[in-house]
Amino acid sequence: MNAADALAKQRYYEDVSIGDEYEEFQQPTPEHVATFLNNDGNRGPDRMGRFTDASVARSEGLSRPIIPGTMSTAIITRIVTDWMGPLGRIVNLEVSFRRPVMHNDRLRCHAMVTDAGNDTPDGEPGLVTLDVTLENDRGEKPVQGTATVELPRRG
Repeated sequence: MNAADALAKQRYYEDVSIGDEYEEFQQPTPEHVATFLNNDGNRGPDRMGRFTDASVARSEGLSRPIIPGTMSTAIITRIVTDWMGPLGRIVNLEVSFRRPVMHNDRLRCHAMVTDAGNDTPDGEPGLVTLDVTLENDRGEKPVQGTATVELPRRG
C-alpha cells in the first residue's frame, strides 16, 4: 500500500461518533498459530503443548488447541490499528481474557466507540475510547478490552 492509499484509510477525530462500530473477521488456523509461535521468540517448554498439540490440550481439559494470549492480543491490537489508520496512536490498551480462543474459531473482531471526549485543544489529536471484543462462532466473547487512541484532526 502506498502512502496515498494509507492516508485514504485514515480516520479523523471529527468523523467519529459515540456508537460507531467497526468489525473484521478472522479465523486463526493451526498454521497461523505455528507461524506466530515461530516468530515471537518463544522457545520455552510450553511453545508447543496446548497451543499446537490436540492430545496435550485434551489432557488440560480443552476440546482442542488454543490460541496463545499474546496472539489474541495481537488480533485485538490489529483491529484497533486498522480502525484508527496510520496517523492514529494507541495511548492505552487493556485486554481481559475470559476464556480460551480455539484453533479455527471464526472470530468477529468488533470495536465500538464509547467515548470521544472533547477535552483536547483544537489542533491537538482527539482522544477516542473503544470497546474491543473477539466473539467466536458460539456467541462467546473470550477476549474483551478497551483501547484509548489519539486521532488526528482535519486541517
